[in-house]
Amino acid sequence: MNSPRVITPQERLGTKPEKVFLFRSCTGSMEYPGTESAIKEVLKKLGIEVVMDPDQTCCSGYILTCSGHTPEASLAVTARNLSIVEQRYAGLDMFCFCNGCFGYNTELSHILKHHPAYMKMANEVIGQWGYEYKGQVRIFHVQELYYLLLDEIRAKVVRPLNGLRVASHYGCHYLAQQYGLLDDGDLPTFHEEIFEALGATPVFYKERRMCCGYAVGRGFTHKESVVQPHLGRKLDSAKEEGVELITTTCPGCNVALDREQNNLAARGFGPYNIPVIDLGQLIGLALGVDLDKLGFEANTIPLDGVLERIGLGKGA
Repeated sequence: MNSPRVITPQERLGTKPEKVFLFRSCTGSMEYPGTESAIKEVLKKLGIEVVMDPDQTCCSGYILTCSGHTPEASLAVTARNLSIVEQRYAGLDMFCFCNGCFGYNTELSHILKHHPAYMKMANEVIGQWGYEYKGQVRIFHVQELYYLLLDEIRAKVVRPLNGLRVASHYGCHYLAQQYGLLDDGDLPTFHEEIFEALGATPVFYKERRMCCGYAVGRGFTHKESVVQPHLGRKLDSAKEEGVELITTTCPGCNVALDREQNNLAARGFGPYNIPVIDLGQLIGLALGVDLDKLGFEANTIPLDGVLERIGLGKGA
């Protein structure tokens, strides 16, 4: 393969889209619905129309990873979801806001497009309900769109983050890309560039590239005794650097880093009390999106201190 591993956002995406198809995340919808809401509000402020479709289903990646079914089932699910974009929203690119959805859709669509037998099999399955996938949909992560529009985001900040010490959790499903990554997978910095554009202070902590250890692991295959010390090590590293807020680009990572903090404290780790939100929620906060559309009430670790820090007052 001669494809470059690291490319610019312009090479990756091209020009700013007028309209995008947003792929719903099942974990995001169930656990952190404010994530989806925040992303739609941010894109609206950036002049981008968002479309979604009620017929879209889960990407099925969790079940596939746990060997809950054979790959053929997930290939058919992927083909059906992407055919919805092709058939109903011709010409639109699909954007994911979950690293898992992004990773599975990207990998499985690659298999479909490069292995005619699998494409034929998937289309025979979904064809029973009138769907057909031709392999024409481009798949991106919404964080890539933020980086493409970084200057525009910087110009639209109305709530500067006043030096808030923010740390990133990039997530393994995105950094594991072999080609077309926006940044060096070993030492990415494009999230930190976004933090600075919002007026925050980026914090580099030792374990920032460490996987959250959760998603499939904590939920299905690994014991708490394996995953929780792993999480504790990551959060210890953030606490040592004085991190006030962590951002993710995956609702599954949010579940691990936010929901598990109380469980960790019960086992003698921490306490940490570091709020964890999606990068889109952070951008929405700085761009003046109404707090009731950011969904912070779904957090286990409250954001009262963060809101006070940027002058919004407790619970405002």
